[in-house]
Amino acid sequence: MRRTALLAVALAAMLALAGCGGTGETTTAPTPNTTTTQASVDYPPGVTADGVESGFDLTGAHADALRAGNYSVNYLRTASYENGSSYESVAWTTEYGTETVYTSQSYNHAPAGVEYDTVKAWTNGSTVAFQRSAVGSSTSSFTHVSGGVDEISFVRTPGEWKEYLYTVAASGEMAVSQTDDGAFTLTYDGNSTVTVNYAGQTREVDPTTLELTVAGNGFIQKVVFEYTATIDGETVTVSELVIFQNEDVTVTNPTWA
Repeated sequence: MRRTALLAVALAAMLALAGCGGTGETTTAPTPNTTTTQASVDYPPGVTADGVESGFDLTGAHADALRAGNYSVNYLRTASYENGSSYESVAWTTEYGTETVYTSQSYNHAPAGVEYDTVKAWTNGSTVAFQRSAVGSSTSSFTHVSGGVDEISFVRTPGEWKEYLYTVAASGEMAVSQTDDGAFTLTYDGNSTVTVNYAGQTREVDPTTLELTVAGNGFIQKVVFEYTATIDGETVTVSELVIFQNEDVTVTNPTWA
């Protein structure tokens, strides 16, 4: 009898322990697989995260944007000889409309030897008016000729700007970053040369600075380009700055035209 009672107590204890184990177990929910998705970036035509993949597509999009409406270009080029023997500066300011174009070119050179230091031109597509200011003279001369923008030698068409920009933008060795306003900065970080046309000759030069600011649609807003070249046995440092604008541009109609 006593043995039976002990067995009953032991059995009850085992059942109690078993019950505690059953109710005390915890089930851990499986952790779902999560994937972090980065926001996609819409690069300008011809541009990827790794640089300029197609200079043709990029400069083509820029030329299309120029043809789409009024725009202006400010261009400044300076060249300094290392030995100080010579210096030149060329500045263009041009406003482009559908038919009307107004432009001004200032040219400074040391030692002197150019015919004019300032030339302004305006055309309505059928007539071109020029105002020239001679070096060392306060007087200006005026001429009118038939024709359009093709009569103005220092004005570049969208196609000609495309060719110029292709030489500086075609290199794939560009670091790409996005600015706060959504534009992109392309900075040359390679070791290869760039082909330029300077002083009437095509040259392979080593850029010391080459940076482009490009809108998302491929419109190139600014170019900063500096390089060294050897001309007539002299080392020359050439700097070029080009600024394009295609918003709120109105062509000036000068009174002398």
